[in-house]
Amino acid sequence: MYWFHFSSDLLMPLFSLIGLLLIYLGFRTIRRHRYRKRHWVRTKGQIVDAHIEVDIDVVPFDRDDQVDTSYTRRLKVRFYTASGEAVEFWNPYSTNLSLNRVGSKIKVLYNPSNPRDARIAGGVNGAGCLAFMLFLIGVPFALSGVFAVLKFFL
Repeated sequence: MYWFHFSSDLLMPLFSLIGLLLIYLGFRTIRRHRYRKRHWVRTKGQIVDAHIEVDIDVVPFDRDDQVDTSYTRRLKVRFYTASGEAVEFWNPYSTNLSLNRVGSKIKVLYNPSNPRDARIAGGVNGAGCLAFMLFLIGVPFALSGVFAVLKFFL
């Protein structure tokens, strides 16, 4: 009737490809994070502003609630480059350091060739958590494809 259904022999290899893609993205995330730690300049900055982003989902995942709302605290940080130039940036993601108050000192990593490309250094941030989640999801997906291949040949 249908060319594809959930017991199809195509499903496991497809899951395997998805798993390999997730594992690759995890390695890529770790590699980029490590590159920043090794080659970017570390300095001290000061939190100059903070605001809370509100994301309202009208069609929430949990159907018991009519509205699903999430809150993310974003920080604006000012730091000075080695040449003395003042740079301000909004950190692109929230970290556990986002709870610091305006006026607090904080460690910053910035790209020496483009100082506006900067991140808050330290804390639990998106890169490590994202890579871990990609591996955690990718490995079982990839293994499902391996089992499908073994089942096919055995």
